[in-house]
Amino acid sequence: MTIEVPPAQLYALADALRSQSEEADEVAVRLTGAPAPSGRLGTAVEAFLEAHCSAGAAVAGELRWLGSTIAAVADSWLGLDGSLLPTRDRAVPR
Repeated sequence: MTIEVPPAQLYALADALRSQSEEADEVAVRLTGAPAPSGRLGTAVEAFLEAHCSAGAAVAGELRWLGSTIAAVADSWLGLDGSLLPTRDRAVPR
């Protein structure tokens, strides 16, 4: 089975993933300064917000890595395609 994906679509996917990683980074920033309620729930809410900050940072890192990896794969495919194509005025053995 062959799956054909144009490199432009891979680059668009990589850009979208990087954009989403920036949004996930903002989650941690927004939750860091959130005030916890006082009383019995304060500690639980602080732990909840801290866990979500950590999860947001982890998701952001994974999205950034995935976007970079997809872009690197597209670069590699284009490099391979370029090396397989003959240059102008040069015969290709068959």
